[in-house]
Amino acid sequence: MQVILTFFTPATGWHKPLPNMDSPQTLVLVFGEPDHHSVASAFKDLQAQYPTSVIAGCASMASVFGEKLLQKGLAVAVIRFHYARLVLAETPLTSPANSHQAGEYLGLKLQAPDLKGILLLTDGLNTQGTELIRGLATQVNPQTVAIVGGLASDRMAFQATWVLHNGVPCSGRACGIGFYGEKVVFASQSRDGFRPFGPERRITRADNRTLYELDHRPALQVYKEYLGDHAQHLPQSALNFPLAIWNSDKQHYAVRVPVAVDETEQSLSFIADIPTGYQTQFMYGSADYLTDGAEDAAKTLVANVPANTPVLAFIISCAARQLIMDEDTFQELEAVQERLPHDSQQFGFYGFGELAPTEYGGGCSHHNATMTLSLLYERP
Repeated sequence: MQVILTFFTPATGWHKPLPNMDSPQTLVLVFGEPDHHSVASAFKDLQAQYPTSVIAGCASMASVFGEKLLQKGLAVAVIRFHYARLVLAETPLTSPANSHQAGEYLGLKLQAPDLKGILLLTDGLNTQGTELIRGLATQVNPQTVAIVGGLASDRMAFQATWVLHNGVPCSGRACGIGFYGEKVVFASQSRDGFRPFGPERRITRADNRTLYELDHRPALQVYKEYLGDHAQHLPQSALNFPLAIWNSDKQHYAVRVPVAVDETEQSLSFIADIPTGYQTQFMYGSADYLTDGAEDAAKTLVANVPANTPVLAFIISCAARQLIMDEDTFQELEAVQERLPHDSQQFGFYGFGELAPTEYGGGCSHHNATMTLSLLYERP
């Protein structure tokens, strides 16, 4: 497997020339600039340079380029496999209500006996991640196939995101890239790094992405009690105080970050589902805690990589993490890079949600504020 990373900015053009690696076994991944009109020439360059390759990507408030963040422009990874077969499936996704159907369609197009992994990229504003995964799971077994992905993002305006369709940025789309063959390895981990505090509670009233009651009390009232002085700065301060939610097994929890509050309804709004009947607990995060979570994910994955095997570390992290860590975001990227085998590279993006296995081996779930890490390589 050969990997070349480059980037494009409107001011300077291409960081390095696009490599001559076009083939049906080449994957070109593109992440970055939410305002795709400012980088339109770059997309044309990619289409011209890679006519037979699989080209996929999505909008991101920040892209991962090695140990650095790229926030104005496009980050590009050109990955040519020696053995693996690639398949790209795409579908419209113009409403969260269509997420299950979209997942089922992608699974139907991608399922095969030698399928090893699926990378999902989807509209950040029109996707109900949990239902997308459930739909996919009707066709693909998530216990035997690594399923990871993320929701496209903008710069927290929540106005528009894009996913590539035939090499062109389009809103209201979802895509999946299938990786096939006995020699391709696609291994994933997710870690958030937040610390729980306060008692466990039950979600007694919620509607899709809105939380109304915890233990039959107004959710915002309970939230403010536990935040204390931090409640004066809602919803901004909520980034550091997400909720952990789980069904029957607390070890398999997912993180949810409030993005808005409604004083009249005494409710909290999220960008991922909040199921009535689930258990929940408040969590607290700092840059150090979150970096520890990223490092733990890298250590766990690298322990199973054969010695002297370079990998592509594919990172999908959360826009909320980038806002929490701010200037210290590079710390979680450095923590991962330092754990990787020699000559490895890392690449990815910060989105509006992460799709990955839950911590400690649970099935694929929709996460917020979580570092998801996938190692991709081919055995000789």
